[in-house]
Amino acid sequence: MRVVVIGLDSEPPVLWERFDAVLPTIGRMRREGIFLPLASTDPPITVPAWMSMLSGRDPGELGVYGFRNRASYGYGALVTADATHVRVPRVWDVLGAHGLKSAVVGVPGTYPPPPVAGVVVSDFLTPPGAPYTSPPEFRETVERVVGGPYRFDVEGFRSHDLPRIRDEALAMTERRFDLACHLAEGGEWDFLMVHEIGLDRVHHAFWNHFDPRSPRHVPDSPFASVVERYHRYLDARIADLLARLTDECVVFVVSDHGSRAMEGGVYLNDWLREEGLLTLRHEVEPGTPLRPELVDWSRTRAWAEGGYYGRVFLNVAGREPEGTVAPADARALAERIARGLGELRCGAEVLVPEETYRAVRPIAPDLMVYLGGLGWRALGSVGHDDLYALENDTGPDGANHDRLGVFLAWGKGVGLGARCSGTASILDVASTLLEPFGLADKLPGEPIVEVTDLA
Repeated sequence: MRVVVIGLDSEPPVLWERFDAVLPTIGRMRREGIFLPLASTDPPITVPAWMSMLSGRDPGELGVYGFRNRASYGYGALVTADATHVRVPRVWDVLGAHGLKSAVVGVPGTYPPPPVAGVVVSDFLTPPGAPYTSPPEFRETVERVVGGPYRFDVEGFRSHDLPRIRDEALAMTERRFDLACHLAEGGEWDFLMVHEIGLDRVHHAFWNHFDPRSPRHVPDSPFASVVERYHRYLDARIADLLARLTDECVVFVVSDHGSRAMEGGVYLNDWLREEGLLTLRHEVEPGTPLRPELVDWSRTRAWAEGGYYGRVFLNVAGREPEGTVAPADARALAERIARGLGELRCGAEVLVPEETYRAVRPIAPDLMVYLGGLGWRALGSVGHDDLYALENDTGPDGANHDRLGVFLAWGKGVGLGARCSGTASILDVASTLLEPFGLADKLPGEPIVEVTDLA
C-alpha cells in the first residue's frame, strides 16, 4: 500500500471548474474519485496551512500565525516560521515510527530539512546556498535528475517583469515534477508528497489579466492565457507522475487555500493613527514601513502587521516593554477596534485567537482581521492620505488568498466506501493520509474518505 500526495499551492475549486475542458487528468480523477472543497485554516495562508494540514493541529496549537511571527513581546522584527517551529509530529513522522519510508519534496515547513525515514527536499523558504536535502548526500541525486541547480521559488514574483515570472514558474515546475517522477519510479517509499508553489506565484502575478471581475483587469492582455496554460502544463505533469505509479497507490491532490481577485487594500496602521491609537515620532513619506523606531510607544495603544490578512497587537502594560493599555482594559479596546474595523467601507471580519483555536501558543495576535471577505489586503505601511488603495504596498499583486482549497482522492479503493459531500476540513487531511496505512488515529482529525478493498 502506498500513498501519493500532490500539493498545489493556492488552488481554488473555481479554477478547476473554469478550466475543466483543458484538464483531462484532473477531470478523470474527479470523475473516478472523490472531490470536495477544502476549508483552509484561519488564516488561509501557506504557512501555517501546510503545517496544519500535515499535523492535524490548528495554527494556535502550532503557534504559527503566518509567514512571520513575534518571537517575543518586544517591538522587534518578526521571525520567519520554518521547520523548527513545528514541534508536533507530522504524517511522515508517524509513518517513520511504524517502519514506513517517505519521500517529501518542497512541502512548506521543511526548511531546514528535518530528518525522516526516507528523503526530504526542502521548501520555497530555503535560503540561497543552504543545505536543502535530508540526508545531505541526496542533493547530488536531485541535481543530477533535474540537470542543474534545483529551483525553490520564483524570485521577485511581485514585479512587472511578467515574462520572466511566467518562464521561471514553468522551469521550476518542470524540475520539481522531473524529480517527483524519478522518485516515483525508484519505489523506495511508502508515502510520496510533492508540493508546487508555482501555482501561487502565477495567480499573484497574472490573476487580473484573465479575470474580468478584478478591479485591475487588463483587457486584451497578452498574458490573459498564462493561468490557463500553467494549469494545462500542471495537468500534463500530473499525468506523467500517475503513469509511473503502480495500482496499489492511492493519490490525493490537495491545496492549502484558494485564490481570488484582490480588490484593494486598507492601510491599517494609518487607520489606527486616525483613531488615536498609534502615534509616530514624526511624519513620514507615504509608503514607509512601520519600523519600531518610528513609533512613540509611550503614546501608542495598538499597531498592526499587514499581509493577506491583518494582525492587530495591543501595547499592553506589563507585557510589552512600554505598554500603555492596562490589562483590565485590553478586552474593551479590542472590541472597540473590532467595531471600528467593521465600519470600513470594505467591511471586516475580526477573529480573536482564544475564540478561534483549540489552544493558543505564544505569541498570537490580539486580533486577526479579514478585510472585504479576504478580497482586500491588509497594508502595513504608513504616511498615506487615503486609507484605501487599489495596489499592494509590497509590489504588484493580482490575487489574495481565499478560504476554500481543493481535496481530491483517487485510486484503488477510493470511491468504494461512503460517498462524501459538503466541505472537508484541512485539519482532517493528516488522519486521511494515514488511514490507508491503518494509522488514522495517530494524529488529530477524522478521515475525510474511506479507502477500501486494497487487497
